[in-house]
Amino acid sequence: MELRHLRYFVAAAEEEHFGRASERLHVTRPAVSQLIIDLENEIGTQLFERLAHSVKLTAAGRVLLPKLQTIMIDLGQAFAMAKLVGQGKSGALNVGYGSLTLLHPLFRAAIKEFHESYPNVTLSLFEIPTSEQVKALAVGKIDVGFMHFGPASVAPRKKGGSIGPARDGTALDYLTIQTGSLGAVVPQDHPLARKKSVSLGELAGEQFVVVPHSSVSPGYGPLYALCKPAGFEPQIVQEVSSIASQLNLVSVGMGIGLAVVGQDFTYPSGVAVIPLKDVKYKTSFLLGWIKGRSEPVLDRLIEIVKAAAK
Repeated sequence: MELRHLRYFVAAAEEEHFGRASERLHVTRPAVSQLIIDLENEIGTQLFERLAHSVKLTAAGRVLLPKLQTIMIDLGQAFAMAKLVGQGKSGALNVGYGSLTLLHPLFRAAIKEFHESYPNVTLSLFEIPTSEQVKALAVGKIDVGFMHFGPASVAPRKKGGSIGPARDGTALDYLTIQTGSLGAVVPQDHPLARKKSVSLGELAGEQFVVVPHSSVSPGYGPLYALCKPAGFEPQIVQEVSSIASQLNLVSVGMGIGLAVVGQDFTYPSGVAVIPLKDVKYKTSFLLGWIKGRSEPVLDRLIEIVKAAAK
């Protein structure tokens, strides 16, 4: 028994005529008649009474018709859903991002465009620092992540490709959104806030707010390594868990910090970010996902981000 046997039966039963059923199905009348006979032989009972100018369902046919109508509706819905999923227009997508990502307009624009273009996709956003996103990708908590890397991290060197493997053996494919450098983040009323650039030596007397587990902002070791050639050791007054917390504490005068400088990053009005002119520190903002994975909904987001990154 094939699906067409059921389709032909439903059409003939609804039309009560093999000829009209054949027109509806765009096949010949003998084809309809033969498949109905095949179906009756397989089931082992007659489904139609053949009259002079029409056909009528038998008692067996009347029992079968509503059940097959329901099945055909379910099949149609299943096929339509499968098509939407295959086109990336339905399904689910879990996206990771960190607090630094929220400062870049591409993230907001890409998420908005995806949500508006694919309203039937369940889009879930998870705030996860880059240092934890690779693990989240590996265990399936997220499907893709907006990530930030500094030079000491496993950072990319080209627009797209792969990263890894990471320490847990997970390799990633990625798309580079933007590269940047390092700057000093100070309160808006700080004496250095109006300068176009500063040297590390000018920060010698400052107190630092540090994000030690950040993948992009220098933690303890990298910070000391950067400051040593400038002739001083940084005074660390506060340790925080995110870039957002660092910026908040800097804005209220708790100290200064080091942050990413990029042409598209927009920082809160309470702070100023000044490029460091004597430091080579490349940063990368990218979209990453498990190496080799290809899912339609993921591909749609990658397309949107790729277009926006140009």
